[in-house]
Amino acid sequence: MNTLMVYLDAIRDHLDLHQLPPVCTVNIRTRSYPVAVQLDVDGLPEVAGGLLAWANTLDDVTASLWRVPGADRVHLTVNGRTPCGVPIEVYSSVHFDADVFPDLPDGARQDMPVFQLRQWTRSGEVAA
Repeated sequence: MNTLMVYLDAIRDHLDLHQLPPVCTVNIRTRSYPVAVQLDVDGLPEVAGGLLAWANTLDDVTASLWRVPGADRVHLTVNGRTPCGVPIEVYSSVHFDADVFPDLPDGARQDMPVFQLRQWTRSGEVAA
């Protein structure tokens, strides 16, 4: 079986096993995180909740954010491994809000603690 099929089977099995938020796209890549899943959710509480749901099903989880250069969007990302070992990146984006992301300059990428997602699942939360 080729690598593509292994990754597709692993993602299908993972989605079947867990009740995860809607997925917009699944991309198979050859970089360090070969499986990329884009969530089909909108709004900071919904995106944070979706990423947190995925984080709870993965091993070796890290989280990060990236303010898209010259745009009003911030990509929130969770990286980890499925229980069978397939590296995965799950992401979505939200509108940039200086009150929520006060220390995120244009184009910056930053690691963040996964627990920050839990805080953002409550409407009106701002970054600490």
